Amino acid sequence: MGKSFNRAFTLFLLAPSVCAVECFAFEVPLTSQTIREAYFLGQHHDASTDAALKPYLHKLSPPEKGPYIADIRLLTPYAQVIEASNSQGSGYSAQQASADYHARGDTIVVRFQIRFTPTYSFIRSNRNREHDRDSQSQGISVRPESFWQSFKTGLSQNDHWIEPLSREGEPIYVADAQGTGSLLDGAYIWLTFDAQDVSSDTATAEILTPDGQHVTSDFDLATLR
Repeated sequence: MGKSFNRAFTLFLLAPSVCAVECFAFEVPLTSQTIREAYFLGQHHDASTDAALKPYLHKLSPPEKGPYIADIRLLTPYAQVIEASNSQGSGYSAQQASADYHARGDTIVVRFQIRFTPTYSFIRSNRNREHDRDSQSQGISVRPESFWQSFKTGLSQNDHWIEPLSREGEPIYVADAQGTGSLLDGAYIWLTFDAQDVSSDTATAEILTPDGQHVTSDFDLATLR
């Protein structure tokens, strides 16, 4: 009886430390079993795949004016395997998924989606800016594909900024009203971080727009795998 009590008490004392290991939010590096699990989940291409990826995407409300930060997405190494598998057809194998994961390395990827609005559109006013004679006479100009570079983006934890490995942008185009061409309608900004620099805690993705909007979204990495 005494030995049983002592054993139970010892297990009770060890329980928090065991949980600290087993309940760690995201796995770094991924085991072969975890990679296969994520691969097959992505290959379902159904509601189960959507449900698995949903917590990693935060959709936001449009502003009264200015550019619209439509959503912010954060993908852990595990979620990246699901996403990569979901984007591939039946010819994509578990072995290839494993090779792609190791090629990417353990990273955290944050994506910001910027969309134009009636007050921040493809066409911009130049009334208070110096431009060439044609633009100045018309009072307008067209935003370049690189407009996203004027947006400041980042990821922080506990008031500490995490240095990204890379920052890239990609323009978003939509069909024009006539259906004969396409128009610039926004952009994606991608930040890639070393997963070792991100702890299993709340991470805040932040974007500062040229008109002064400060948009943030918190991702609880203690619950995201």
